[in-house]
Amino acid sequence: MGERTAERVARNDATFREANEHIAERADAHGVDGLIPFICECAEESCTEIVRLTSDEYEHVRSDGAHFLNAHGHVAAAGQHAHVVEDHERYTIVEKVGRAGEIVRDLDARDS
Repeated sequence: MGERTAERVARNDATFREANEHIAERADAHGVDGLIPFICECAEESCTEIVRLTSDEYEHVRSDGAHFLNAHGHVAAAGQHAHVVEDHERYTIVEKVGRAGEIVRDLDARDS
């Protein structure tokens, strides 16, 4: 597979993030405590990896519009458009950079 464009990486990650926003809202509405299953927000369109985080951990990821939740090792799918900013036991936080970072910040519903 060829190099993914910044826009393709950003839009794919933003789609996964939008799904996770709904998961977080529903978990909060139902008072779910403990680990919540979120979808990996990597750039690989076919990724179906589930990553479990607490609500607080997810909110930490979402504290920056260019940060995304990834399963370990999944940053590679974004190529030059992302790098790891935090590595945790169950997940990795990656930051979209350059044009991909600009696009994801524009697409972030929390910044609207």
